[in-house]
Amino acid sequence: MRIFMSYPETAVKKADELIEARRKRAEQTAAEHTELVYEKCPMIKEIDHALSLTGLNVYRAALMGKDGLEERMAKLKKENLDLQNHRKELLKQNGFAEDFTEVKYTCPKCRDTGYVGVEMCSCKRKALAQAAFESAGLGSTLKHQGFENFELDFYSDKAPDGKLSPRQVMSSILEKSKKYVSDFGNPENASNLLFIGKTGLGKTHLTTAVARGIIEKGYDVVYESAQNIIRAFELSRFERDENAGNETDRFFSCDLLIIDDLGTEFVNSFTQSVLYNLINTRINGAKPMIISTNLDNTQLFKKTYDDRITSRLIGSFRSFRFEGSDIRIQKAKAK
Repeated sequence: MRIFMSYPETAVKKADELIEARRKRAEQTAAEHTELVYEKCPMIKEIDHALSLTGLNVYRAALMGKDGLEERMAKLKKENLDLQNHRKELLKQNGFAEDFTEVKYTCPKCRDTGYVGVEMCSCKRKALAQAAFESAGLGSTLKHQGFENFELDFYSDKAPDGKLSPRQVMSSILEKSKKYVSDFGNPENASNLLFIGKTGLGKTHLTTAVARGIIEKGYDVVYESAQNIIRAFELSRFERDENAGNETDRFFSCDLLIIDDLGTEFVNSFTQSVLYNLINTRINGAKPMIISTNLDNTQLFKKTYDDRITSRLIGSFRSFRFEGSDIRIQKAKAK
């Protein structure tokens, strides 16, 4: 059974504010258009007042009893339609479009409320996803990096003796990354991923694509560099920065934490302690992580981090070694 998690509170608030602003803007524009029409053609204002009394007139007609009710209702309907048609003609005569005073919502389906009945509208889901992307630190990056544009053609299809070609290796990692997204939320399939490889081999592209897919499923994802994570803990501990404290709390609580470029941070006893506590706490709480690093082998890990961190990275993560030649350089040469 998949457990569906909610979007982070900041993303929900931002999406709600966006939709409310759209609605208010549409209603304000319609009100301004209406005032403009009334000023140029006061008769339309009188018609609108008459139309606003339709409900009251129907109620009064019903109170008069069943006798003649059908005829009274037919008369009211005809009068109402005549007023509407007269209004359209007056608008046209005064140089306005028929719908000039109507409220033009960004989303006509939900009228910029975010809901159709009790169901969340697709426009709100889109706003939530975009707010969550930005909350995760991925606002603009997501426009350019997804599974759909991960180009395997940049990886060689030449295989060394007895080994897979870089293209075969990367094709396998791509498919496993997609499956990670589709399985995410099922406790039985919860796992941590470790992307290892030199700069320019697509680690950031794939971690971003995974983040996008999981955010779109409604989960809280935090994507941050190792350097920025350490900096947030430094601010929280040594400078008593409340905002940094809130950020570090989210590193522990989010549904998926993605740590980019592990190994680029300055390593000392404080950073070792922070990283171990963060990684170990999330492992013990069965909260998934994805870590990408340019550190290329176990020996280098052991030289950089202490045994506690190394054992967690080796023992609690599924490792994927990226292969090939620097894609950025290939793209630059192709221009």
